[in-house]
This record gives sequence, C-alpha cells and structure tokens, in this order.
Amino acid sequence: MHRPSVDARRILLIDDSELTLQLEKAVLEQRGYEVAATTTLDEFQRLLADFAPDLILADIHMPGAHGADLCRTLKGGFETRDIPVVLFSSLDDDALADLAQQAGADGFLSKAHGLEALGAKVDALVDSILW
Repeated sequence: MHRPSVDARRILLIDDSELTLQLEKAVLEQRGYEVAATTTLDEFQRLLADFAPDLILADIHMPGAHGADLCRTLKGGFETRDIPVVLFSSLDDDALADLAQQAGADGFLSKAHGLEALGAKVDALVDSILW
C-alpha cells in the first residue's frame, strides 16, 4: 500500500554507503515519503535544519560517527529532541534493539531483512511513532 503524497512524511536518511542510500531512498519515495538522504555528517546537519524531517533514519556505522552517538546528540538537543530517530544496521534484531534502547532511539530497523521489507517496516514505525 502506498501512502498519499499530499501529506507525505519527511524522512531524513543517513547511511555511509552511497549505493545503499540511493536504494533505500528509492524504496521510501515509492511508498510516498519525501526523503532527503546523505552520507556525510556535514550534509546531515544542513539537511536537518533545511528539510525539517518528521523522522530520522540513521545507520549506526558511519565514518567519523556512530549512529547511536548521533541519536544521543539529537535527543539531547533542544531543537531536535522531539524528532523521532530510528537506528538501522545489519546487526540482528536483538543487538540492534539493545543499542537503540541505550541510545534513546524511538525505534530500530535491521537491514538484515533486506530492501524488500524496508518500506513496510518504515510504514509500521511511522504509524506507531508519528500517528
């Protein structure tokens, strides 16, 4: 099921792999989300201010940063603490759930389920977090 684009939720996506990032972005856009995507922390900071996301999907393994640290920083910031953050990684669900809880994330998503499951899993997270 595709979401209506009229009320598209805005997702900010950060991943260290440009190829993976573009595939994830395409999957989410096909489901009706408005997506801004980046592989760098500098661009992430710019997009965070300019794009005003409803949800942030952050990979946990990135050069120069760890997604859990990024989540803690966002959750500790006055202007960003209310933006839901979902950590995602190729870790198994149990390890990722523990990491997400420790970081104060609003949810987690394992890449181990493949791109085929990404859209439905994001839909479920958005439904439980934002609505």
